Amino acid sequence: MSEIDTAAFFSAVLKTIASTRNHGTDPDEHAKGVVEPAARIRAVEEEVGDRPLTSREAGEVLELLETTFRAKRTPGEEREYYLEYIEKVSGVSRASLGVSAP
Repeated sequence: MSEIDTAAFFSAVLKTIASTRNHGTDPDEHAKGVVEPAARIRAVEEEVGDRPLTSREAGEVLELLETTFRAKRTPGEEREYYLEYIEKVSGVSRASLGVSAP
């Protein structure tokens, strides 16, 4: 995991959450499925600080991102686009983390 650009990873994940359109209509689901996971991602970012990101932490963040995709009802092709973007800019490989494509 040493080749991961941690700052780029968190930036790309948070940008993705902000950029994806919300197709959901339930405000409670949005709070639990988007706002809370985004806050947890920011907390992980603070916990990591300047040290290298672990596989467990990267996996947790990607799972939280998937939670936001589900809550926003993000179409599969859009999910894949953003996940590929995150891999490209940060060096995080979903395959190495055991995270499957949508």
